[in-house]
Amino acid sequence: MRIYQWNRNLQLDEQWILQRVSDAIDLRDMQVECSSDRAAVRLINSEGDGLSGLIVDKFGNYIVVQYTALALRSWSDAITSSLAKRFPGASICQRMDEKTASNEGCDPFDDWVVGEAPASNISIEENGVVLSLELANSQKTGYYLDQRTNRIRAAQWMNAGSLLDICCYNGGFSLAAAKHSKIDSIRAIDSSAVALERATRNAAANDISNIEFIKADCFDYLESLTQSGELVDNIVLDPPRMAGNRHQVTSALRAYHRLNLSAVKLLKSGGILVTCSCSGRVGRGEFAGMLASVAQRVRRSIQFVEMRGADFDHPVNSNCPEGEYLKCFICRVE
Repeated sequence: MRIYQWNRNLQLDEQWILQRVSDAIDLRDMQVECSSDRAAVRLINSEGDGLSGLIVDKFGNYIVVQYTALALRSWSDAITSSLAKRFPGASICQRMDEKTASNEGCDPFDDWVVGEAPASNISIEENGVVLSLELANSQKTGYYLDQRTNRIRAAQWMNAGSLLDICCYNGGFSLAAAKHSKIDSIRAIDSSAVALERATRNAAANDISNIEFIKADCFDYLESLTQSGELVDNIVLDPPRMAGNRHQVTSALRAYHRLNLSAVKLLKSGGILVTCSCSGRVGRGEFAGMLASVAQRVRRSIQFVEMRGADFDHPVNSNCPEGEYLKCFICRVE
């Protein structure tokens, strides 16, 4: 069930929807100039902005509109026109992935409806790092903006020495660490060759040469390091979502426990662990409890120095606490 308003006397119509769209963008404008051709910002965050099933991200002069439900699809033309007026000159893409379309009983789509698709990768800047993005054939809308501030905060906590970045995707945490910490060497691990190729390009674009990108399964790689007896100074864990529904929470917590247990075993005393979960069904308390269980298992102390979530452009609605899906705990391990 999707709830858009509580007042039965108000009609869910085009005027109401477009006002919500405008209000959401106005909110972001309080923190960043959304119209900037360098801005990378989430303009609309589904339930968090009262528009369940609609996600809109802006990357410079390109806007990606992702429908995660069929409910608002009827107003897609009006939504697109509103965005085009607000950001003249921007190209706009509408998409719904195959899994969502199957659940909604419609055909998937991925169309540039205003302007043209970028001829090649586009560039944005985040925390002083230039990132090359491929908006086509990318996960979600093209980039995970929710971890923006978490990446720089993690870098600012890291010890000098080594970093192991597990599930690195396009290298966001590694690049921020290379730019803003005293890290000497970084190994960035991901199972996707495509993601690693993008991460490698991003490192080259920033003249960063101390990152080694490795294609491997995260669990297998951590286990191999444990067997070798190697210890590291800092570890980042940013795995994909492990619980898509409430029936998967128990298995997800077991997977998180296994992953974090392997990581903690590899950390030197005083090492920094940045551990994340993007599974909305796994609560903040459950995630903290999982880490407490890990600490007891290895008889070490895990100190939470920052318990963070998604960035400012991912607001949460009180009526949909699942919107607080992202957990990013920065920890010191004794």
